[in-house]
Amino acid sequence: MSKIRQYSFSISCFLIVLVVAGFCAALFLALRSPVPPQPELYQQLVEIEPEGPAEDGAGVIYQKVLSDERWSQPVCAIVAKRNAYSVYLDGELLHEYTPGSFDHGGLVHWISLPDTDLEGRVLTVSSSSQELTVQVGNYSDLILHYRNTNAATLLFSGLFLVLGILIGLLSLGARAAIGAQRLRTLRYLSGLVLHVSLWISMDAAVLQMVHVSGAIMYVLAMYAFMAMPLFMIQFYRSMMKEDSRLLRLLYRLHLLDLCICGLLQVLGVAQLHEMLPLTHVLMVLTLLSLLRIMVAWLHSELRWEAGMMLGGFAAVGCCCAAGFLDYYLWGRHSYLIYFSVGILLLVVSLLAVSIGYVYQEMVKSSQMRYYRKMANTDLMTQLGSRTAFEERVRQSPVLTGSCACVVLDINNLKQINDTMGHSAGDELICTAAQCILSVFDSLGRCYRMGGDEFVVLLQDIAQPEVDKALGELERSIGRRNLTRSFPLSVAVGYAMGQDAPIEQMFRQADANMYQNKTRMKCETVTMDRA
Repeated sequence: MSKIRQYSFSISCFLIVLVVAGFCAALFLALRSPVPPQPELYQQLVEIEPEGPAEDGAGVIYQKVLSDERWSQPVCAIVAKRNAYSVYLDGELLHEYTPGSFDHGGLVHWISLPDTDLEGRVLTVSSSSQELTVQVGNYSDLILHYRNTNAATLLFSGLFLVLGILIGLLSLGARAAIGAQRLRTLRYLSGLVLHVSLWISMDAAVLQMVHVSGAIMYVLAMYAFMAMPLFMIQFYRSMMKEDSRLLRLLYRLHLLDLCICGLLQVLGVAQLHEMLPLTHVLMVLTLLSLLRIMVAWLHSELRWEAGMMLGGFAAVGCCCAAGFLDYYLWGRHSYLIYFSVGILLLVVSLLAVSIGYVYQEMVKSSQMRYYRKMANTDLMTQLGSRTAFEERVRQSPVLTGSCACVVLDINNLKQINDTMGHSAGDELICTAAQCILSVFDSLGRCYRMGGDEFVVLLQDIAQPEVDKALGELERSIGRRNLTRSFPLSVAVGYAMGQDAPIEQMFRQADANMYQNKTRMKCETVTMDRA
């Protein structure tokens, strides 16, 4: 790795450490934040419209004369959107709220009401803002209202969660099938989708029905939203043959943004949501940069992938524009739906591209395995080739434990080739390989070194077992010779060792084989003279 790449990697690691430290510190402070009032069992909501300014003209009054309702658990529910307010019942102060450092803008504050004598009593909420949502009623009716209100966000959150898990499993399966170390596109896409699911569920405050701390939800929602571009940038970087300096810079800027926002939140200088405009500007710059890259890809071999992703970018661009308008101007608080639809369409396009990429990698991997097998397998005998033997020596040059190297050589192969033809010689080689494989396949690895020479490597084996295997080989050759027109004769030599180098044992076994071969030739000549 070059010094420049090492320096770049060190900067990214340092920023990631700062982000994690800031997140942990913010989460720790969130755990220590006071919890807003909540009902003992359930939640209930019925909206009260603002009536007008307070008597001093400095605030807005939400007021309602309570009717004779048979409420088993009356509750006043207020979405304050980080605005201070006070709650009165017949002029008596029930609750007063001042925004804190970890307030979730969408969280409902619950103020319990007396469960008797509510008829004709006046409920008043005073605030300096008209953005409050004030509701009162019985839980059994209003919990259904909450579920219906949050149905879309719950659906999108669950959909993204399931989709993220499935993409993650697909990534693991593809990596197991392909065995590629750089197959990262699906992993980054899975991380992006899971972050979207976390952001939707936390930002919509749908988990408030199970009494999750609003401060924790606030921190998780902000960090999940601000971290999403990191996974998107890494997704595109993983598809590039050469790393993009622009995307690397944007990646670090987003990490720096997370560091600064977390530091300001922890120090109490500014809250995370107050820094969102900076995050939004960086997101827009990231989208424009990725769009520029996609347009350039239209004139390369990735034009199909670029076309698919440009379609997803067009969808997410339109939806995000509507979401930003809603967040900053319209105030209907439907930005989550706009963002969710846009991101879902983008994820579908990225998933289609990723599946195509994985398919191409699987084809390449299959071809590589086939070529590797062809290179490491002797086509005539299906034993390991000389190349496979040399690769074995290179990767692991020592045989472990009590080990042996057996070298075998066919006798009189040249004579058979000259008198009966090369087809007869090839058939003799195949017969010898079958005999060797039938005996040694379960004990070690068999190789054909070329021509009429074979090698067997054995690990964790004693000499009596080697002698027994050689005896079985001799008997197997004898059985084959009963039905052959010309006999098969093999010269054998072996060497034993303990944690011994393969090359040394091979040389010793080869020398022993040639001694055996010379002795067999002398015995044959003696028998012919007799």
